[in-house]
This record gives sequence, C-alpha cells and structure tokens, in this order.
Amino acid sequence: MRTSATVIAALETVPDLAATPGSMERYCNAGYICLGRVIECASGMSLPEFAQSRIFGPLGMTSTTFWGGPEPFPPNAAPVRPDDEGYWPLTLGDGGMWTTVPDLLRWNAALLADRLGVTTMIHTPGSLDDGTPLTYGWGGGLRTHAGQPAHNHGGGWWGLSARLERLPLAGRSVAVVALDDDGDRLTAITDRLLDMALQAVRT
Repeated sequence: MRTSATVIAALETVPDLAATPGSMERYCNAGYICLGRVIECASGMSLPEFAQSRIFGPLGMTSTTFWGGPEPFPPNAAPVRPDDEGYWPLTLGDGGMWTTVPDLLRWNAALLADRLGVTTMIHTPGSLDDGTPLTYGWGGGLRTHAGQPAHNHGGGWWGLSARLERLPLAGRSVAVVALDDDGDRLTAITDRLLDMALQAVRT
C-alpha cells in the first residue's frame, strides 16, 4: 500500500537527479508529498491538522479533510472501488484530500477574494533559471479562456477526476468532480461551464 512514508523512503534510494534543479520543468506528485512533509516539520503538526487549522476551518470547508489512514477512507466517505486495496489513496500532499463540490467552490471563492493572502503568490508564473517562462504557478496552472486569464488545477485517481477553474476578472469559478478519469472529457465539460458562467456575467 502506498503511503507518504513509503514514497519518501523510496525517494531516498534514488541515486541521482534527473536534471540540474532549475533547468527543466516536470510535474511530479512526489514533490507535493515532500512538501507536505516539510509543512509537518516546520509547523509541528500533521498535514491534516495544519490544513484544518489554517485552511479548511477558517474557510468553512466542513466536508474536507486530508486522510492518510490507517483506515482506507475517512468516516462518512466511501471509495468508488472499496474492494481494491491498491486503489486507496493514502499519500498526503499529492492527494489524500476528501471533499465535496460545495467545499471546492468555497476554496475557489476564497482565492478570488484573497482571504488567505496568498492569491497573488500562487498565481505568479514560475520560470526556469535561464528565464524560460512557465505556465504554472505555486500549485496551479495558468492559461487563458475566452481571452481571460484562468487559474486551474485538476487531479485524478483510477475512475475519479476533479477540476477547478477560476476566472479572476469575471469573479466566477467552476468545480467539477466526476466518476470518470477521461481528462479530455472533463476539460471539455469544464470549458463549457466556464462559457456559461461568462455568458451569465455579460447578460
């Protein structure tokens, strides 16, 4: 069973880096697991405790929690494939967050209003050491939709997927959770919902 501890232990056996830090971009879930561990060391709290204290509690996200076991899923929740032990996501940082669409919309609204004071920072594009700009900020993708800046993040697990999109200039956002792992289909649905949100603003 994959947990944060087993992933970090596996990383300790990797002999060499794939490239010089700052010379290339590569999205890596293991990086977020390491970041979660850094938060725990710096705060003296577990990642679930830290998130509840600093994020979920203040934002009223009462149906959201990080869960790393030992049970496969938190109380009042159930996985899509309860009989497949290898399916249970017990790593924290790259995943392990159980939530609902209303809570995801609360998160989007909090970022649009900058309630946590981090909105500008996390939506600032990164760059490589040679100055090459990236279309990724601090934990989110940066793109345009219908000529407007759009902030997004998505994720998935076997048979599940989720996508968040925010249109800061329009003050609108979308959250989609699907019992499906077709990323292209999910993006198309999300884009259509964004079009509908923009049309509502115009009218």
